[in-house]
Amino acid sequence: MKHHYLWVLSVCFLLFLVYGCDDTSQTPEIKQKVMEFDRTGGTKVNEVILKKNPWFFHTLVVYEQDPSATTVNKVREKELTKEEMEISTTKDGDKVIHYDWITFCISKDTRTITVTAEENKTGQPRSIHFVAWSKVWGPSFTVKQKE
Repeated sequence: MKHHYLWVLSVCFLLFLVYGCDDTSQTPEIKQKVMEFDRTGGTKVNEVILKKNPWFFHTLVVYEQDPSATTVNKVREKELTKEEMEISTTKDGDKVIHYDWITFCISKDTRTITVTAEENKTGQPRSIHFVAWSKVWGPSFTVKQKE
């Protein structure tokens, strides 16, 4: 009888795990995981494949060259706060996020993200990671620009 109780308890626990997990198949996906710009900059559009779960912008993570870093590739990672970014909404309902050299414009229907990179006059490559969240994860991607 004792073994029967443990078996039933184990089956219940496994059922809880299976049904308690989020359905990641309904998470929105981004078409281009990495967008690259040459040093002159420009504008490109990244498409979001929407599914059942909505998504929202969370933050930007900047990757900067750091000659004093102890890591092999000499890159420092910095997550930006909302105060470090300019975030606004257009009359059409699009959300615009600007930081230093880059601007992201999320369409009102969240199906497209237009990325505009300014000319790179730093002499260093630069990159930034657009972090989006959904129920589990969102359509995040990285933008790189050559020196």
